[in-house]
Amino acid sequence: MTSLEQRCTAAGLKMTGQRRVILKILDEAQDHPSVEDVYERARAEDSSISMATVYRTLNMLDELALVV
Repeated sequence: MTSLEQRCTAAGLKMTGQRRVILKILDEAQDHPSVEDVYERARAEDSSISMATVYRTLNMLDELALVV
């Protein structure tokens, strides 16, 4: 479990497979990826992830102040 995933779980968020992939991408990023970068990297791991899922997940993380 990534540190970001642990923080999300502690905040009471449900951990879906798609969220786990997105959180892994963010946790492993050595750069500051754009939404499009996160989407492309996530799709490489799970082709069922949509751009809307990435946006919703990133907005949720922002609202909970889990990402800057």
